[in-house]
Amino acid sequence: QIIILFSILILFIVYNNHLGFRKWVDDNIWKKEIRMQSTKSIELEANSNSQVYAYDKYICVLKNKKAEIYNKIGKSIEEIEVEINNAIFDSSGRYMAIAEKNGQKFYLIHGKDKIFEHEIEGNISQIKVNKSGYVSIVISNTTYKSIVDVYDKKGKEIFKTKLVSSTVVDVAISDNSKYLAIAEVDISGILIKSSIKTISIEKAQENPSEAIIYKYEAPTDKLIMNIEYQEKDKLLCLYNDNIESLEGENSAEILNFDNRKVAFCTIDINNRIAILEEISTGQYTADTSIKMINPLDLKEKEYLINDVAKSIYTYENKIVINLGSELYVMNRDGILLKKYISDTEINDVVLTDSLVGIIYRNEIKIINL
Repeated sequence: QIIILFSILILFIVYNNHLGFRKWVDDNIWKKEIRMQSTKSIELEANSNSQVYAYDKYICVLKNKKAEIYNKIGKSIEEIEVEINNAIFDSSGRYMAIAEKNGQKFYLIHGKDKIFEHEIEGNISQIKVNKSGYVSIVISNTTYKSIVDVYDKKGKEIFKTKLVSSTVVDVAISDNSKYLAIAEVDISGILIKSSIKTISIEKAQENPSEAIIYKYEAPTDKLIMNIEYQEKDKLLCLYNDNIESLEGENSAEILNFDNRKVAFCTIDINNRIAILEEISTGQYTADTSIKMINPLDLKEKEYLINDVAKSIYTYENKIVINLGSELYVMNRDGILLKKYISDTEINDVVLTDSLVGIIYRNEIKIINL
């Protein structure tokens, strides 16, 4: 019995650390390949201008100012009326936030229930929600360059932050709802100036003048593109040329893009950085190397695909690589979960930690994870 347990442990270690062995096991033993004919589906009306989004364990189809909610087997289970024609979405945990792009209305949905709706002055350009249901919206076209408005999970407005000269690139709320980070870019001068403010949500309610607890100014001409909270309230910052970790006012470089042929890079995965690099294999051919990097210890796992990635999609602990008519679904540790083979070109993909929705012109195919 000890020998069996020891053998299983060795196989587990080899599987996790030896890419060639892992791919052989995935293809020949675990049989992780799925054909489109074997999946459940949701029918879409052709040319209906439907928008599709996924959150928690549901797929949402928005059309005719109604959000129709489907479960993991493609059954319609709820319909929610929303005064939205062209939506922007965000989700975390069981919450989905939805707003009219460049409009005034936004909603918070938890599971199958609409929690609240609000209408604001100005135009909504971004919306974010955290696992606790705290919502932040970025508003433009007011007397200020940008406004960031924050609401709790019951729809109560907590505070507003007004920016006079800079544009908000991205916002992030920590999972514990203690901090709001705002990434700003000022292009009013000759040089680009990127900065990040960290706001204490508690102080913003009690004493707004002391709410900004940290402000980090990036070196001149560095363009910030994305921010995301990770473990222990560490903030990852994606710039045009590198990725840095921000703790308080201290910034440390994690990854530099010099001498890398980066096809895609994302920090929108729980406590991971995903970087996809193209590796030339011939005059017109290339492989794709997927590296999943832990920002805390910089350990990485690699997976190699013998083709060129066309797009990627992420959700908390999952990543999907789209090759056009094939999808690779992986977890944050670089382990292949499913390989999906399509008969036709894939239009788009939505995903959560529970499912993947593959969008075609007249249907959505569902993979359960």
